[in-house]
Amino acid sequence: MFIFGRSKVVSRFRRAPFLLLPVALLAVVSFVAFRPTAKVAMVNIPLGTPLILPTGWSAPNVPVDNPITMEKFVLGRYLFYEKQLSGDQNTSCGTCHDAKYSFSSGVGARAGAFEHASMPARTVPRLLNLGYDSVYTWDGHLHSLEQQVKAAIVKRGDFEADTNVVKSRLSYNPAYVQLFTRAFGSSEISMERIAQAVATFERCLISGNSPYDRYLNGDTKAMSASAVRGMNLFFDTTKTNCSGCHNDQGENAKCSKNIFSDNNYYRTGTFDSTGRDGGGGYTLDTLLGDPGRAAVTKDSGDVGRLRTPTLRNVAMAAPYGANGSVKDLFSVIHRYNQGGKHAFNQDPRIQALGLSYSQEMDMYNFLVALSDTSFVTNPAFQNPGVITASVDDHWVADNMSVYPNPATSFVTITSPDLDGAMEASVISSRGTTLWHHNVYAENGRMQLDLATLPSGTYTVALRSTTKQKMCKIVLEH
Repeated sequence: MFIFGRSKVVSRFRRAPFLLLPVALLAVVSFVAFRPTAKVAMVNIPLGTPLILPTGWSAPNVPVDNPITMEKFVLGRYLFYEKQLSGDQNTSCGTCHDAKYSFSSGVGARAGAFEHASMPARTVPRLLNLGYDSVYTWDGHLHSLEQQVKAAIVKRGDFEADTNVVKSRLSYNPAYVQLFTRAFGSSEISMERIAQAVATFERCLISGNSPYDRYLNGDTKAMSASAVRGMNLFFDTTKTNCSGCHNDQGENAKCSKNIFSDNNYYRTGTFDSTGRDGGGGYTLDTLLGDPGRAAVTKDSGDVGRLRTPTLRNVAMAAPYGANGSVKDLFSVIHRYNQGGKHAFNQDPRIQALGLSYSQEMDMYNFLVALSDTSFVTNPAFQNPGVITASVDDHWVADNMSVYPNPATSFVTITSPDLDGAMEASVISSRGTTLWHHNVYAENGRMQLDLATLPSGTYTVALRSTTKQKMCKIVLEH
C-alpha cells in the first residue's frame, strides 16, 4: 500500500507472507466492530416540529401512516442529499433539485445517474409547498410524495438503482442505522421507510415569505407600485384570468394564501415551438413530442396537456415549460399576451390579452414579487454534509472507515470496495480543497499522511472513475 505525505510517496510496505492474512482480514474485522449495537456518537436532533407554516396557513395534507416528526425530517434531509441512493453513487435528489434554484435544476432537463436522460426530457420542477398538491410530476402519474421517491430511485433517467443494493449500502453505515431507529423505532432499512423519510423532508419545504405574502399581511411597501398593478391584472378574471388556473386548488384548497396551481392539466400553446399543428388526426402512437397527460390516461383528448405549475419562486428557475423552450420569464408573459401558438388541443381560454408593454412589465414585476429568498437560503433545507458516525476511535461513512479519528498525522482508510488508483482530497468546512493526491488502495486499505494540515475538522473524499466516498476527519496535532 502507499503512504502519502507532502505530495510524494513516503514508503511502501513490503508484503511478507505472514502479513497477508492480517491484511486481508483487516476490512472484515473493522466492519464487524461497527455493528449497529456499538456505541455510536450522533448529532443532536432538535426538539419541536420541522413544519413551519406562515401566518394564516392551514396544515398541508399529511398521510395518516406517515406523520411528520423531527426525527424523520432529519433522516429525510440526509437521504435527500445522499448519493448512495443512486446506481452510480454520484446522484442525489439534491443533484437536480438545487436549493438555490428553489429546488429545481435551474438549467432545464437534467441527466440522471449514469448520465442517462429520461424521454421525453422534461424540466425539473421546483419543490415547494408540496403538501398542498394532490398530484405530482408534469403528467400527474404519481399521487403521493412517497410514490415519487420510490419511482425516482429505480427509474432510468433518475437514480437507476437496485433497491437491494441501496438498502445494503445504507445498512453499512451505523449513522443511518441509528437515524432509522430514531425515526421509526427499529433499525430496519426499507424502501418504504426511505420514501417516508424523504417525503417528510419535502413536505416541510414551505415557502410563504415573499414580498407578495408580506404585502398581504399588511406591509404596503413590500411590493412596488408596478408589482401591485401586476397583481391586480393577474387576479382580474375579465382581463387576464391568470388565477383561473394558478390559484389555490379550488375545491381542494387547503390554504387561503394562493398555492398558484389548480393541479389540473392544460395545453396552453405558450411553450410550443412551432405554429399550428394542423388540427386533428393525432393518435398516441403517431404524436411527435410530449404526449403529456395522455401518457397516463391513454385519451387522445389529453394530448399535450400538462399540470399547472406553481408560480411561487418562478423567477428563480428558468427556463420555462415542461420542455424548457422559453428561456426567460418576460417571454412567457409575452407569449401568453399573444394568445399562445394556437396548438392542437390548446385550451380555449388562452386568447390574446391585448396588454401593453407597460402592463407586461407590471405582470413581470408581480411574478418576481413571488420570490421567497428566505426559503432558498433556509439553513434547515441545505445539504447537511456527509453523514458520519463515531464508533470508538473510528469514524464511519457509507461503508468506509477513517481511523484513528481524531488523528495527529497518519490515518488509515478501509472499505471492502477500495481498490486501485483514485484521487484523495481533504476539504475544509468552507468547501476548499486543502490537500489533494493521487492514491492507490490495496486489499481495501490505504494510509494517508495529513501532518501538514492544521488542526480542525475536515472531509476526506476519495474519487475513482466510477464512485466517490466521503467521511469526516478530525485532526488534533
